[in-house]
Amino acid sequence: MEKNGYMARYETYDADRINRLCQSDEVRGVVLGDLFCQKRMFGNGTADLILFLEKLMLAGKEAIYQAPLYVTSRNLDEVVSILKLLSGYKGNAYVIVQDFGTAQAASRDFPSVRLIWGQMGRVREHRFSDDFLNFLKLKGFYGMETSSPELAARLAKRQMAVLWGNARLTYETLGRNCYLRYQTGVCDPAACLGGTYGLEMENGSFSMTIDGYMLGKKIAYLDEETYFEVCGHENVIPVRYL
Repeated sequence: MEKNGYMARYETYDADRINRLCQSDEVRGVVLGDLFCQKRMFGNGTADLILFLEKLMLAGKEAIYQAPLYVTSRNLDEVVSILKLLSGYKGNAYVIVQDFGTAQAASRDFPSVRLIWGQMGRVREHRFSDDFLNFLKLKGFYGMETSSPELAARLAKRQMAVLWGNARLTYETLGRNCYLRYQTGVCDPAACLGGTYGLEMENGSFSMTIDGYMLGKKIAYLDEETYFEVCGHENVIPVRYL
């Protein structure tokens, strides 16, 4: 089992869920922040993200902010504001980054926020050379997100933290623009989350769900034996997709 509790990770959050997580002794912290659109994860978008982060920190929980996959001039101010909030927290605060530009800015301006390299970084590869892992350590990364036991062991050898998930995100393809909005002309978070809008070829030979910016999104869960075996190792931060 998880020795010191686990990080909770949900697709969506509301005030009731956050309150329950704050009150749970098993929950060590929470991962907040959508890769693409905060309206998918929170009823009030970024406003809820900031409010819920503050609630978690006041409750003494560890806070993990997942920065967007694409950090551009469109959302840079939002990312900086959230990092500034986390940097004032006396407890453990982390940011999962998917690109080195965001990582450089975070480490330079908010050094107290621990850097985690995300599973969607580096063109979403799942194979990493020793040179790349050494580079992360050289650049001040605290750890890396993974659900691979082999990669977890290699990170541990370098005294890097393992943000160890019981599942990993899979998909067919993704884009910089919302597929659902492109297809329907409207922003519909409920349709995104349910994957209810399908894309199908005219001959019916091919189809996949649209989940906002992703096509064919699925969560692939590890078997429990593998998950809990790695949870017992040093430098492991367990994360449960719930």
